[in-house]
Amino acid sequence: MPELPDLFYIETYLRNHVVGRRITSVTVKQSIVIRAIAAVPLGSALRDKTFRQVRIHGPFLHFTLTDNLDLVINLMLSGRLQHQRLQDKPAGYLCLALSLDDGCHLNYLDDQKMGKVYLTTTGNYAQIPRFLQQGIDIRSPEFTVQKFHTILKDHRRKQVYVALIDQTILSSIGHAYADEILFDAGIHPKTWTRDLSDENVNRLFGSITRVIEWGKRTVEKARQPIHVKVRDHMKVRLRHGKACQRCGTTIRREGVRGWDVYFCPTCQPASRRLFIEWSGSKGEHAH
Repeated sequence: MPELPDLFYIETYLRNHVVGRRITSVTVKQSIVIRAIAAVPLGSALRDKTFRQVRIHGPFLHFTLTDNLDLVINLMLSGRLQHQRLQDKPAGYLCLALSLDDGCHLNYLDDQKMGKVYLTTTGNYAQIPRFLQQGIDIRSPEFTVQKFHTILKDHRRKQVYVALIDQTILSSIGHAYADEILFDAGIHPKTWTRDLSDENVNRLFGSITRVIEWGKRTVEKARQPIHVKVRDHMKVRLRHGKACQRCGTTIRREGVRGWDVYFCPTCQPASRRLFIEWSGSKGEHAH
């Protein structure tokens, strides 16, 4: 799924290439991804509307259109947006295509059909799951280290990885960057938030801002099409079985609440006894 650094790049790209464009026609290939909250069919509602603005709201891409209509897209795990230019073809499983007045298309691609595209009137967001339940925006001035201490104290029973990816707590950190943030902070993903020292929390706060900014710069520098997920820079995510770039220990993968997490057992030592304890500089383990 696109995460915050990806969404920064997508937002900027769409402002430069799609905002101001008029929708000339709409092709729906998979109606299962469409949620028309406004009581108008998507095709007839969007035809001849112009994109006025796009902005990020947590994991959502929020488009403002003319005539008091909004398009809100939650890409979820498998959804992607493509700006299809004249010489391009759809870059994946096409669910929705918006033809634009410059001959290009804005495509929603999703081979798993997991994401959702919501059509609603401006200000009417209550029926969009999690849209109004986002936690504090980690990009906002209100997200301070003091506020972060308070947040974690309010969620003492959560493992730190779970707290990081909970959109109702922090808006918003995805799975890949949660792994990278915890690696940067040197904190094991299964650590209980109640066991984090003040120093741990301060370091974790710094890692959130630093790693998200690092991701943002890296994605911008890659200059890939917006449907391409940039992940080559990751230090632990999806590097199971490879050597840690910092210490040489084998990167491990474990499950946390049904999600795969990736970490270095040396750089991120467990703070409590786990079912499997990782030890040794090369990732050897004892039962």
